[in-house]
Amino acid sequence: MTTSVTSFLNKATRTLLWRTGLGRKAAAGYWKNRQDGPGFRYLYRQTDEIFADVPTEFADPVFSEFVAEDNKRWTMQESFVVEVEDVLLEPERLLGIRAGRELVEQTVVYKHDRQYPYILPYLMRPSSVTQLDMAIWYDGSATRNYYHHLVDALISLQQWERSGLPRDTPILITKKMYDTVYFQYLYQGSPQVRQLDWYVVGDVEWVQVKKLYKLQTASFSPAAWRTMRELYAMPYVKPWRKVFLNRDRNRYGRYLDNEAEVVAMLKRHGFEEMFAENLTIEQQAQLFQETEYLVALHGAGMIQQFFMNYAQSHVIEIMPRNYLMPLYYWQAYAMGIRYYDVVVGGNMRDGQEYPVDVTVLEAAVERMLTNQYPGRVYGLTELPPVPAVS
Repeated sequence: MTTSVTSFLNKATRTLLWRTGLGRKAAAGYWKNRQDGPGFRYLYRQTDEIFADVPTEFADPVFSEFVAEDNKRWTMQESFVVEVEDVLLEPERLLGIRAGRELVEQTVVYKHDRQYPYILPYLMRPSSVTQLDMAIWYDGSATRNYYHHLVDALISLQQWERSGLPRDTPILITKKMYDTVYFQYLYQGSPQVRQLDWYVVGDVEWVQVKKLYKLQTASFSPAAWRTMRELYAMPYVKPWRKVFLNRDRNRYGRYLDNEAEVVAMLKRHGFEEMFAENLTIEQQAQLFQETEYLVALHGAGMIQQFFMNYAQSHVIEIMPRNYLMPLYYWQAYAMGIRYYDVVVGGNMRDGQEYPVDVTVLEAAVERMLTNQYPGRVYGLTELPPVPAVS
């Protein structure tokens, strides 16, 4: 059977199974999730209480209560180095498979939306596969967006010293992820990253690894985030801009239905309206390096806080009342950014628009612009400064 015919059959079958819901049901019954036992050996393993001291007092009691509970839910985070024997990696997402249809849980990035290897490609895989004695598993499908590129992939490299592995150990990444703008921006700008031995797995290449190593670092460890930023080797920039990070309603939901009022108010305070999704990755990084005061709608664009001058940056986040999330608050805390407030708007309707009280938002903006405290600010809590990172 030719490659083109096989590819067509795989795609047609996958589409049918996805649309009917039968694919996930069949996969859940076919694969056996495994994360320990014979063939698994932890070289390092530690659990830390990451959010124990993260402040939870904000102007809006709704967010205060929410973040206090979410801190408790996610505070225990694990770092580890695990060695797994005899793993077959499928080419699309590098999901790990062992004998007996075992799915290596450590190679599943998106656990809330369960990933499974596609059964038909597995059964029809080539008889000859690439053989490696040892390799580090880096990125299954994490680099498909910047948030997961940072919190699931890049941050993991900080466990390398604990692994004891030689510096020339191959690091596995799919070609699709290697070619993303997120990874290439890091790769081209970081001499440390370029010096590593990256093994780019081809689009149809199956890889058998005798000893596969998966590294994981606690997702919001302050030390880990600051070390990760240093890999980008970015020059010092003194920030000066006031930016309102909006969302393009023609491309995404979760936007303000009273947007014009908000933009007009912020412009009176010297803010310029920007849309991260309309900028290149280089332009986004430059924008955030230059931003001193940021007011932003909750969304993926906020992950670019990563590029701000931590010692001189200030943030207010706006989010709908029925879509509260602390991800970018945790990120700001980990990096030492002043995170002045979360302004909670009304309920989002059908995943689209929601209102925000302009008077409440303006009061928060004025508090941020006039605050002279030299240390860190998180809602209503003031903390000492942390060592400066440009």
